[in-house]
Amino acid sequence: MASLPKAEQTSQWLLDQEDCDCDDRRFYCSYLISHSSISLGDATDDANYFKIMEQSLIETLSGDKLTDQDRSGIHSLWREACLSAG
Repeated sequence: MASLPKAEQTSQWLLDQEDCDCDDRRFYCSYLISHSSISLGDATDDANYFKIMEQSLIETLSGDKLTDQDRSGIHSLWREACLSAG
């Protein structure tokens, strides 16, 4: 099994952030958590996880029926999540 400490920390941070009063932030967390779960399963190391996540977001955000505000919110939260991993 691959060692993914930063990826797992990022995923846990998203789970922790999902427990909030803001509906939009909860939605953004849920969106990213679903992508993170898949990426964790496919990743071979931390760098690979973040690469898979970025590619997944590029491919899906443009095709999903989201508002520009949702896309922006998801990108912003992902940047926060990446910073939380150090």
